[in-house]
Amino acid sequence: MRDWDVRRQVLPGVSPLEVWNLPVQGHALWELLGTPRVEADRREGLSGPALAARLGPALEEALAVLVKRHAVDAVWLSGGLVCLEGFGRVLAEASASLPCPVYMAEEPLFAPVQAGLGLLAPLRAAHPVALDVGQTGIKCLRLDAAPRIFERDPALLPRYFIGMARPSDGRQVKAAVAFISSALRAFSARAPDALCLALPCPLDAALVPGGCTYGWEGHAPLVADILQAAMGDEGRGTALVLNDAELAAEAARGDARLARHSRVLCLTLGFGPGGALLEAR
Repeated sequence: MRDWDVRRQVLPGVSPLEVWNLPVQGHALWELLGTPRVEADRREGLSGPALAARLGPALEEALAVLVKRHAVDAVWLSGGLVCLEGFGRVLAEASASLPCPVYMAEEPLFAPVQAGLGLLAPLRAAHPVALDVGQTGIKCLRLDAAPRIFERDPALLPRYFIGMARPSDGRQVKAAVAFISSALRAFSARAPDALCLALPCPLDAALVPGGCTYGWEGHAPLVADILQAAMGDEGRGTALVLNDAELAAEAARGDARLARHSRVLCLTLGFGPGGALLEAR
């Protein structure tokens, strides 16, 4: 994008962690602690606190392993599963034997996009927008509007799991670009001049995305395609791009309850668990 300064945002003291495939109870963690599990339980007729309760054993085992492995002195959770009715009680039971406290974000869904606007503040932009792209939807926030979620339609955007073949014509990438760019257009009252864009996948220094259920891994111009589709040649500004768990860790940095902790395990619990380590510097 000719008029956009697009940067891979590197946050001080934040290191991404791969936790989605942690072996737990004979499964990868995402299979037991993620939206697909909750959706399956709903189809079986479970509702309310029972949905959260089913997550408890996997959560307890994962926390025990990750707290010890990364020698953290606190854990901070965000994401859609944290909003389930009864999750607080399940978390209290799952974390009772841990040697450190566990905190839930005060706004589990929107804490990351709030942090995204904070990252944009030094730019003094007139119309900043933050997008947290998840594998089930996009959380959006700007200064002059309430936050909004754009839900992913699996019929239009099928989920491509590990090992599944990707269409050879790249249609899945085009569909993902259309979804994200349309959300940005619909949410922005006018073309933004600063954008914080969090993506649910690994990102290298050149912003080449890694794998996720959108199937866009290796598509180097992904961010440029999104900006072009959303704004064409009209927009200009700065785009800060990072992994969604990294943005969640930035949100944790702003949580006053963590002020005295030096190593914090940050977990996003949504479609599948994401993680990052936040270290005080």
